[in-house]
Amino acid sequence: MKLHALIAALFVLSSPAVAADRFFMTVWMIDDRDPLPGTRELRPGDFVFKQRLLPAGLAQLAPGVSSQGIPGLEDGTQLVELQSRDALVFCDPVIRPKKLVGHAQTCLVDADRDGRFEGLFLTSSVTKGILTIQGKRPKTAKAIAPIAYRRLDPTEFNEDLFVGLQYRGNANLVGNHVFEIRFGSAEEMGSLTRRLLHKKGDIPGSKEVMGGRFTILGSTPQGIDVRLDRPFPRQPFGVVQTTTYRVY
Repeated sequence: MKLHALIAALFVLSSPAVAADRFFMTVWMIDDRDPLPGTRELRPGDFVFKQRLLPAGLAQLAPGVSSQGIPGLEDGTQLVELQSRDALVFCDPVIRPKKLVGHAQTCLVDADRDGRFEGLFLTSSVTKGILTIQGKRPKTAKAIAPIAYRRLDPTEFNEDLFVGLQYRGNANLVGNHVFEIRFGSAEEMGSLTRRLLHKKGDIPGSKEVMGGRFTILGSTPQGIDVRLDRPFPRQPFGVVQTTTYRVY
């Protein structure tokens, strides 16, 4: 199993055929409002970049949902918008484990886009750290009493999620410096399968990752000195999971 960054995902939804199939997917946006320029020392575990992840859209449930007894949903709960063409779909951003195995995420549907959810379905998130849902929503969602909601600016999202580039050290046979793209929250982080290397012979030297740029100025007894030249730009971010089978 491999996890890859999905940087430019929105084009998938431009196809009418895909829209007709009720395809939907989670897309997060990298917040570039708080860049971290300057020079500093990094030790293993420190982040070169660490920037907030915001939902593509955000909604808040109006009073009245508590009376329906939907697990995880209360008056004022925030839901994140998934990218979909044929309906408005918002899901619980908190990854909630099932009793036995896996995850069960509650998603609400506003099929006629009238500002009220009238359908519900459950699905699963395939990665830890951030909500990652991709696939087809059910043809018929479970009918519920209409739940009003209001849209919020995504910057009002109350979950502290991030994506960043973490320095992992140089504890390998050739002493190359290792970096890894990490995402999630302080309590639970996921990481992409492919690590990034910077050869010790290329110091001083610069590196670009997802549009961000930094320069390794030199090595220190504890790690490296880096200059942050440019943070991650604002862009979509998502994670896709692939499985490779070998036939022997």
